[in-house]
Amino acid sequence: MASERPTGLAALAVLAALSCTATGCTSATPTAQRAAAAPEVGTVPTLDNTRARKLPVEKYLISPQENAKIESARSALMTSCMKRFGFTFKPATPDYGQKWDQTSHRYDPTDPALAAAHGYHGPRRGTQAGAQRPARKPMSSAMEVVLGHGLGAPTPPGGATPPADGKYHGLTIPKGGCMGEAEAKLTRGGGIIQDAPGAVDINFKDYVRSMADPKLKAAFAKWSSCMKEKGFSYPTPEAAVKDPAWNSPKPSKHELATAAADVDCKRRNNVVGTWFAVEAAYETRDIQSDIKKMTRIRNSIDIAVRNAAAAPAGS
Repeated sequence: MASERPTGLAALAVLAALSCTATGCTSATPTAQRAAAAPEVGTVPTLDNTRARKLPVEKYLISPQENAKIESARSALMTSCMKRFGFTFKPATPDYGQKWDQTSHRYDPTDPALAAAHGYHGPRRGTQAGAQRPARKPMSSAMEVVLGHGLGAPTPPGGATPPADGKYHGLTIPKGGCMGEAEAKLTRGGGIIQDAPGAVDINFKDYVRSMADPKLKAAFAKWSSCMKEKGFSYPTPEAAVKDPAWNSPKPSKHELATAAADVDCKRRNNVVGTWFAVEAAYETRDIQSDIKKMTRIRNSIDIAVRNAAAAPAGS
């Protein structure tokens, strides 16, 4: 799944790619020039956070609930396949249902209690339950060969090499191994088990584009003035989040105070509500401009979920 808050190096790369679009460079194509114009933003809700809200692009991204169903089925399918070859295998599958959705922490910090306790240190995706796949226990070369690495995945350096006849104890190893077999069953009929690039592109790019929108820049200016009154100087909330001073094992008193001020200034100036409305407007425009492709993406997710539901449970 895509990150719920596309920031850091990924966002910077997107920002660089969008530099002409965002500033309306004279060399831009007509399409890029249209993209540079700010879309019409409807009613701006008053929001302290967006945990109960959904961005338009989320319909076209695999949700935490859908991801949990797909991963559970993939685990069962791999286990069943490995059993066929005489191996007792149980994938180390975390609780994918605990993953955040796109809006839970997109505009953090927004919670006064979390800001006071963690500053800009949390919550972080790497610390939540089920966020990371646990390390797999070492396995024999034969087991590694049969498990494989998935469809289209090359054998990693130093990895076990499949036998020349492609068999193990007389049984043909599936393409990509048991991992590949599971993926093939889940994607049968056009399903996808990873977020489609088109949806990921909208999720990341429109987050960046929204910050250049006049309406949001005005909200940021009010937030910045509020922060300055409290003794903190940042032009935007993103600048506060990315302050290198927070690169420490634990938050300092200064960080906790900054984060608390950040939350208060967002609430005083409805930054979260404005940001959500502006970003949703950009996403809606981009989705509608290629609705056929986006509909295909949604259908592909539905196919994978149906395939997952048809998979044997707890094999």
